[in-house]
Amino acid sequence: MELLKLIKNRISSEWKKTFNDNVDILNRNAHDQDQKLDTTNSRIDNLVLHSGGDSQNEVVDARVNNKGETFDTLESRLLAAENRHDEDVENTNGTLLNQQKQMEQLNNGIGKLMGTYGATIDLFVSIEKGDDKNGDGTEEKPFKTIQMATNMVPLISSARATIWVDDGVYLENVIISNISCVSLTIRTIQNVDSFDLSKVDLPVKVRSIGFASSAGYFQIYGLQAVDTANAIQTDGNKCAFYCKQGGYLALNKVKCAENTSSSTNYNALYVNGNSKMNVYYSHFADQSILLKASAMSTALFSGTNTGSGNVVGISADSGATVTDASSTTSGSTTKYKVQLGLVVTKGQVFI
Repeated sequence: MELLKLIKNRISSEWKKTFNDNVDILNRNAHDQDQKLDTTNSRIDNLVLHSGGDSQNEVVDARVNNKGETFDTLESRLLAAENRHDEDVENTNGTLLNQQKQMEQLNNGIGKLMGTYGATIDLFVSIEKGDDKNGDGTEEKPFKTIQMATNMVPLISSARATIWVDDGVYLENVIISNISCVSLTIRTIQNVDSFDLSKVDLPVKVRSIGFASSAGYFQIYGLQAVDTANAIQTDGNKCAFYCKQGGYLALNKVKCAENTSSSTNYNALYVNGNSKMNVYYSHFADQSILLKASAMSTALFSGTNTGSGNVVGISADSGATVTDASSTTSGSTTKYKVQLGLVVTKGQVFI
């Protein structure tokens, strides 16, 4: 409350003026002291928890962060620190999530590259029910082409992979290159062991299949070569089945019977480089060259094979070695064509 001024009295006007001036000075001093007291109380209130109610007049040092930034209130400084902490946590979690995804991608990449140790890989192909875009190679969702299935085989794998091919005609030139695996088999779903290939055709037909610059055991079982005019060409010659620059290819129950006898650059079978080939229980008829081996490769043509009407039975050149244990080549126009190669038969060597 302010001091009251003297308004009516019998004192002289001069004295009254002086008295009133003093009262004004005292009132101003009292007002200033009240403001200072309020400020002090406010500072004290905010230094003691809950002592000052809702006052927002915190001491300055409580409103300054470690970077020297001054906030309007202590609450805003604390909220800013908490929000920044929450942002840091969120960013850290985001970074961890991204790293986890990258790790998963890396593991998937390694899985595709390396395969699973000691496991088996089974992929299914069906020209009628398959889909290269939406299929995943399972029996329920097969691929449409053999090539797509081979593309899913890891480049380096300790797994044993089998591609199961449903009945049909696959007019594709399948190329498998630069892989290293324990084994890879491309075979018909059916068991054709009892088929007499000299009398019946095989249920799965393909234009050609070739292995290049690869390592491992490869097998083709129960496939027949067709559409020879559009077969794959390698080293200047078209081929039904070939293996070159690495790997061991076993041909079991395959058939080549489309007439290529008038062709000058067609080999039913071709092996080259340091590759090896083993042919058994198969049938070859009317082929321009039944088997050509070149460039230090080796091949075994089993006595279980059958056939007739081939122009050249075995061609061996440039240090290649072929062991012929079959009578199939006997009916060929030229049984053996040897140019710096070697053909080994029962009791005879042709060089």
